[in-house]
Amino acid sequence: MSYINKHLARTLEQQHKRSVRGLFLKIEELNNACTQLRKRLEPPTNDLAFYKYAIDYVNQFVAHTSILNLKFITNTQNLEVLVLHALLLSYILENEDNQAFAYEERLLQGYLQDIFTLNDHANTLFINHREKMISYIQNQET
Repeated sequence: MSYINKHLARTLEQQHKRSVRGLFLKIEELNNACTQLRKRLEPPTNDLAFYKYAIDYVNQFVAHTSILNLKFITNTQNLEVLVLHALLLSYILENEDNQAFAYEERLLQGYLQDIFTLNDHANTLFINHREKMISYIQNQET
């Protein structure tokens, strides 16, 4: 009986590790997709200096690098960094001409849906950071 319980426990542990690893790989995949979308937006927006305060807010939560140059697995597989990346993209698209970026807006909405299905906490995290980022930007501009 003891062998069966040990085997079952080991099997359940391995299954859990695979699902957790899959979650982190999905986060990394979405972060890479957000990076590609941001790079796609850079030439038409011309000047990211307009978004300096939004970028500064997001960079507070990115370790050892910038959101504009994501490196390190601690950032690319971090749910909070992913949520902030999507938040930055959302902010950029809100402040640009909606007609010119309709395709990018649809892409971002799809990414957001994927992000919110990863974790129950992701939607709350997005809303809370959105409020804090708006407040941060308003305080920096005054």
